[in-house]
Amino acid sequence: MKMALIGGGGVRTVFFTQSLSKYAQRLGINELVIMDNDEEKLNIYGALAQYIASNNDSNIDIDLTTDIVSAVDKADYVVATMRVGKDEGRIKDERIALRHGAFAQETTGPGGFSFALRTIPVMLEYCKIIKEKSNNAIVFNFTNPSGLIAQAMHDYGFNNVIGICDGPVHLKSDIASTLQLNINDLYIRVYGLNHLSWLDSVKVKGTEIFDKLIANDAFLENSKEFGHFDKDLIRMIKAIPNEYLYYYYYREEALRNVLTSTYTRGEKVKEINDNMLKQLKDIDVKKNPEQALKVYYSFLEEREKSYMSIELRDKKKVSKPIEIEELGLDRAGLSEGSGEVLEGYSGVVFNYIDAVNKNKFIDLPLNVPNRVAIPELKADDVVEITCIVDKDGAHPVNVDNIPEDNLLLIKQVKRYEKLTVEAAKNKSVELAIQALMAHPLVGSYSLAKRLVNDYLKEFREYLGEWR
Repeated sequence: MKMALIGGGGVRTVFFTQSLSKYAQRLGINELVIMDNDEEKLNIYGALAQYIASNNDSNIDIDLTTDIVSAVDKADYVVATMRVGKDEGRIKDERIALRHGAFAQETTGPGGFSFALRTIPVMLEYCKIIKEKSNNAIVFNFTNPSGLIAQAMHDYGFNNVIGICDGPVHLKSDIASTLQLNINDLYIRVYGLNHLSWLDSVKVKGTEIFDKLIANDAFLENSKEFGHFDKDLIRMIKAIPNEYLYYYYYREEALRNVLTSTYTRGEKVKEINDNMLKQLKDIDVKKNPEQALKVYYSFLEEREKSYMSIELRDKKKVSKPIEIEELGLDRAGLSEGSGEVLEGYSGVVFNYIDAVNKNKFIDLPLNVPNRVAIPELKADDVVEITCIVDKDGAHPVNVDNIPEDNLLLIKQVKRYEKLTVEAAKNKSVELAIQALMAHPLVGSYSLAKRLVNDYLKEFREYLGEWR
């Protein structure tokens, strides 16, 4: 079977290919085509990907191309991870919002809105080509804002798109590590929207332990994924928030930290990426691949450490283990070892494919249409939710009795998402303003109007003329 990676001239391509090379035979994938319209980056990161696959004794054939049609031709799976506007666009998204005193981030608030407007038309064209040329491929969308892009594609009739985010996966992995458990013995329930979700259930071999976990101070105070939230907040809402909810629960702190910083997250990432690329070009990846990999991994570590460091003022913690006996559980009957590690984005994709191929009935957090999972939402509303995956695909778990405050926030942000899709479809200034007015981090006509006008002016090259 064939997999295509669209946007493969990015930093994560090497990490993605490293994971794929481990599981390719098991998944039945023998061909990977890496596509990007930036030929220089494609050749550098693509060459590293080819080397690392061959170094893992993988039998997968890896080709590089700048042509979307040949990339997806007869593909069984397509992974989309694009940055329309590149790092420079991300920086402009952030700086325009900050200039107006609004919080800016690449998926949340005005920054995510601008990024989505640029991305939806490109993703739409690619999905048309995929529908025509591929082998009825499933499209795994990593492109941010992942849930909103998946919503747009489903609204356009492309029902083969699944949104992927590594946040809930990292959360599950973090909890398993903290409890010193095999991840396969753990079940978590997540519900909400992409970067706006909550975890409200943790089961070990079918035994619910969530209430005991949030009653444990050590568990709440020493988590890498959610230790920056006050434990009183978690106990008040009776759920563990996705880390991006920090921008809502601590809005003024996050905004103040970014405004007083000398650089934005986008500027920091661009600096790291530029320095990495410069050194890789100086090395000659094909002649000295091992030296290039050392450079790559060192910069990747620096990039990961910088994640949310500005907004949190370096409040990120290191998770500390606790004994499950403190929670009244016995290790008898539990699996030995840590279990198969879900390797970020790629782990979700590979586990999904494996579950469908082998009818394995595994639980994965995905961005898919709601159906009847959250009764208060529409069937076609794309939600981020725990799904049971089997040979027939993803089945969202039912979530009843969502706290009213959480449900109101979900509905408000979903209205923003749907309006953003309609604005992009109709190139409507009025709908774009309504979309940002609906967003809780904007919520003002005058601010929304200024933001929309500035984004449309700045990105006219990508967006064209709007009415």
